[in-house]
Amino acid sequence: MNVIDLSHIIHTGMPVFPGDESANLRRTHFVNKDGFAQTILTMSSHTGTHLDTAAHLFADAPGLDWLGPNNFAGWGAVVNLTNLRTPFIEPADLSILSDMEGLDFVILRTGWDVHWKTDRYYADFPALSETSARFIGGLGLKGIGMDTPSPDLVDSRTLPAHIALLDHGLVIVENLTNVGELPDEGFIFCCLPLRLKDGEGSPVRAVGITF
Repeated sequence: MNVIDLSHIIHTGMPVFPGDESANLRRTHFVNKDGFAQTILTMSSHTGTHLDTAAHLFADAPGLDWLGPNNFAGWGAVVNLTNLRTPFIEPADLSILSDMEGLDFVILRTGWDVHWKTDRYYADFPALSETSARFIGGLGLKGIGMDTPSPDLVDSRTLPAHIALLDHGLVIVENLTNVGELPDEGFIFCCLPLRLKDGEGSPVRAVGITF
């Protein structure tokens, strides 16, 4: 078994979505001084590699305390979009998914994680068109993962891709990294969140597991 880490490191001053509060990790106790180490974490539930659930946009959706771990693990496949030349991912770019069966998670590989910690990361990343989001939503999946900040454009106010995906019950995992280390298919994708009461999102330690 091989476990591939798909998560960015959480640290003070790390990149966050424009307008979100900065993450802060403050060490309050030290082994040499106190005999043990302890850290206080202050950050948004949508910091770093994280997931969105339907409760992110729908007031009557269940929180993370109601969703079981089975919602966040399953068989995955990667769609390679590294040669994409348009600002939107269209259904034609996802046509390979029509021939796949037994999938739980689709992972979109754009290669955008190379811009992590640069000004470009939250600028002109490729987004899902609403039609593509509806297509993915209709595949009966548990979720979708991406190596970009969002399925929608950074300045979107209507969030059509989010709404289409979440309305179909998918979880959305954002800010993945190292997706190029995954095989095209035949792996387990796991993105377990914290079990937050009424939680709408959570940082995750996303991994791909091959056998």
